[in-house]
Amino acid sequence: MENFKFQMPTTIFFGTGEFERVKKAARETGKNAFIVIGQGSVKKNGYLEKLQNYLKEENIKYTVFEGVEPNPLSSTVNRAAKIAREVKADMVIALGGGSAMDAAKGIAVSAKSGEDVWDYCDYAPRKAKPILDALPIICIPTLAATGSEVSRAAVITNAEIKRKVGIHNQKIVPKFAIIDPELTKTVPVNYIIDGAVDIIAHTVETYVSNNKDTKVPDYVTLAIIRSVKEAVDELLEDPKSVSAREELSWASSMAMMKLHSGRPGGWPMHEIEHSLSAIYNISHGLGLAWLMPSIIKFGMEHNKKKLLKLIGFTLHGNLYHYTDGEKAVNDLKDWFKKIGALRDLKQCGVEKVDIEAVAKAALETCANSEGYIAASAPMYEKDIIWVLNDAFGK
Repeated sequence: MENFKFQMPTTIFFGTGEFERVKKAARETGKNAFIVIGQGSVKKNGYLEKLQNYLKEENIKYTVFEGVEPNPLSSTVNRAAKIAREVKADMVIALGGGSAMDAAKGIAVSAKSGEDVWDYCDYAPRKAKPILDALPIICIPTLAATGSEVSRAAVITNAEIKRKVGIHNQKIVPKFAIIDPELTKTVPVNYIIDGAVDIIAHTVETYVSNNKDTKVPDYVTLAIIRSVKEAVDELLEDPKSVSAREELSWASSMAMMKLHSGRPGGWPMHEIEHSLSAIYNISHGLGLAWLMPSIIKFGMEHNKKKLLKLIGFTLHGNLYHYTDGEKAVNDLKDWFKKIGALRDLKQCGVEKVDIEAVAKAALETCANSEGYIAASAPMYEKDIIWVLNDAFGK
């Protein structure tokens, strides 16, 4: 295993009915909250009003910023940060899915510095500005997906140049995470499915992209993704299942806690998908569902034994179910189709994927100093184009 540093500073309140713990979290964090939400679902479902009432009980002032997009834009983050500075907010509370939480992190940085959030994004080949400070953050996820409630990362999109990249810094790790699976009950099924695919991708990225035998992180990975698969199947049969929502919510956080630390590897699925969704503004989970089987197929030549175990345990709870790589990948795609993860891109407004443009964008934003994306084998432009052609049926 590789040497690593593990740091988990977030205090987590987890479980059904834990929403009210935000009172304690906010009381210990500040006196003037800047609440960040998406495009209205938390308001419609009564969660925003509940949060406001909790803050009122603690005599905490608040300002609500509504309108964060599904792929949060740097322009939106900058506009919100300006307001947060004007109202002298001393903490940021995100209520919503990954987009609201990622935006909140960007706001926390720019509100403190007064600078453009894009300057802090890791966008090769230029060097991001160092983050010297940020407002403290409280995250209340209403969707099991990104794990942003416990991570040191946020993903921001620049609409002008059609690029989507990350901010990575310990100062944007949330101080508190209030994970109440009850809040996910109103989430549409397609959001649940996209979120589940994202959880799986977070867990398997470094598993898929290396061939080293690292038993502890590997078995942690397998346990999480098998749990996600079972929870998704249960929710499709019984959308009201509380236990399945609890499993997904905790898996989402565990996937981003770096419990698989010690295993080397890259993040090729996310690095290519971010370019795809930056250009076409599709759901992150949908993009990952299209790319994951093809990236696994790309890795079969270099990492077949581990990848067969991965798919076998995910789909069947049996590490040794498969001997045929093509059969395994096809079965994974079939499960994605069955649960509705592989939806027609035309229904999302994408007539045709410009494969060369996506590959170029991925390399431009994510390639290392040697000009490739790290995977089970180095992925140069021709390799990314192969993956994209395989994914989109060309």
